[in-house]
Amino acid sequence: MFLQPWAYLDFQAEGRLVGKISLFLGRKHVILCESGRAAEYFLLKALGIGPGDEVIIQAFTCVAVPNSIIWNGARPVYCDIDESLNLDPKKLEKLITLKTKAVIFQATFGAMGKIREIREICRQHKVLLIEDLAHGLGNESKTEKLGNFGGAAYLSFGRDKVISGIWGGAVVTDDDGLYERLQALTESLPERGRWWVAKQLVFAPLVYLILQTYAFFNLGKALHRTLWLAGILPKVLDLAEKEGERREVFHRGMPGALARLAESQLTDLGKMIGHRKRLADYYDGALRGVAGVKFPGGEGSSFLRYSILVSDPQGLRRFAARRNVFLGDWYDNVVAPKGVSLEKAGYRLGSCSQAEEMTGKIVNLPTGVNVDLVDAERVVNVISLWLKHKD
Repeated sequence: MFLQPWAYLDFQAEGRLVGKISLFLGRKHVILCESGRAAEYFLLKALGIGPGDEVIIQAFTCVAVPNSIIWNGARPVYCDIDESLNLDPKKLEKLITLKTKAVIFQATFGAMGKIREIREICRQHKVLLIEDLAHGLGNESKTEKLGNFGGAAYLSFGRDKVISGIWGGAVVTDDDGLYERLQALTESLPERGRWWVAKQLVFAPLVYLILQTYAFFNLGKALHRTLWLAGILPKVLDLAEKEGERREVFHRGMPGALARLAESQLTDLGKMIGHRKRLADYYDGALRGVAGVKFPGGEGSSFLRYSILVSDPQGLRRFAARRNVFLGDWYDNVVAPKGVSLEKAGYRLGSCSQAEEMTGKIVNLPTGVNVDLVDAERVVNVISLWLKHKD
């Protein structure tokens, strides 16, 4: 698409994306938003969640999730995680009070977790279940897709999500009244300008160029920093959001060019998930039983990331980076990323011990569509070399 500039003015792309999301998830209504955090923010606002209300979320998450709750005047209540890195149902039930208006299920890295058990708890307590599909879009169990367990779900099409429009998000629901309220809240928002859209479209080719030049005397690293300082590579989170400050302006929907990117990937999502699972199978076969490497539990993941647990995750990431293998750090802070004000995010240290333990051990192995089995073998070899080097 970068080489097809006429596609930037595809004014029908938003409508096609809405239709495909609705058909794919089997949900009646879809509202496009500029990002996942905007989708969550407007969903909560349309539900009337505000001051005096509580929304239960998990620790081991991104600050964008509690921020949208706080921006609506409500309070995030953090629940610890289980072996799947998702909400622990046993701990969830103890946190529900008369103030609880919703529970958000994250589907961490695409894992189903104990979603059915969580749905039943919400049903018994008459609390709305909301699904965060930033990681889990496309995963299903027993013919039931994520996105159909709760009363509503929101999606993110950010640059590192299941499908990417560089930016973008959506809310899905079958509730006619909720859909009408969402429309009223979002239809008069300003649209993004063409210069902003153009900057997003050059993101992917620039990142590709950076990665290809990392091995040449840190040229890629220098190029990355230069483009970032110049504002050409946009930030996912700025300092204000790390401090919990509300964004001054939200924008309407998704520009056609970005919607077209997301639409094309949604069409190929089954193949993309199959590719991720093949890489996960390879990692599993190569690393299971290796001393010094442990694994989160749980079944039924679509593997947006394949995670392992090691004693020194930062050391492994640095060791691998020196050999031009780049491993992930989702989430190396209990409310990520590093630099987030936990106090302003409403998190109390020591309240979610399992989540805090995981942040000190987690490393993500790549499963993206540009990663093949040769790349995966390099990853495994670097991990093996690091384990020997450590000893």
